[in-house]
Amino acid sequence: MVVILREKLRYNLCNDMDDGTLDNNEMLETTESFEEAYQAHAGSIYRFLFWRTNDAHLSEDLTSTTFQKAWMARKNFRKGSVRSWLYRIAHNVLIDYWRKNKEISTDLMDVREDGLPSTEEVLDRQMQLDRLQKALDKLPPAMSSVITLRFIERLPCKVVSQRLGMNEGNVRIIQYRALKKLRGYLK
Repeated sequence: MVVILREKLRYNLCNDMDDGTLDNNEMLETTESFEEAYQAHAGSIYRFLFWRTNDAHLSEDLTSTTFQKAWMARKNFRKGSVRSWLYRIAHNVLIDYWRKNKEISTDLMDVREDGLPSTEEVLDRQMQLDRLQKALDKLPPAMSSVITLRFIERLPCKVVSQRLGMNEGNVRIIQYRALKKLRGYLK
């Protein structure tokens, strides 16, 4: 199952699949409906995890684990957003990963001659990401959603407005205000 999910993930990432939604009435009861959910959301789950880990292989593994857990728990899915359900699973998978791997890998402690970032660069990058994540968590949900969709998932304003059920002008205003608040939080 994990190997199949990884192969499909690679295929989806190469073909930049559409992020459509699954009809909630189906509630993932069939293999086909689960596959539709996978096709619709694998790319965005991968980007969500990659943004937090900055590691392509790790993000693929965590995405695969996310969908494996979703497959195992699909009978427990009730009415609601499949996308939100999958993001919650991905978030929990990421938290579990970080809890299990608190120490820094010893192979990063050496000065790298192969062009990989040094330990200091890795730690600086992780600290910046942690600060940014904490600042994002302080934002109201609407602002956080707009920032995530616009800058993490790199969706155009028009798509964000459709997803959130707002007009484009409101999305731009919320984005402006959210970026202003983020700057204040990051000072």
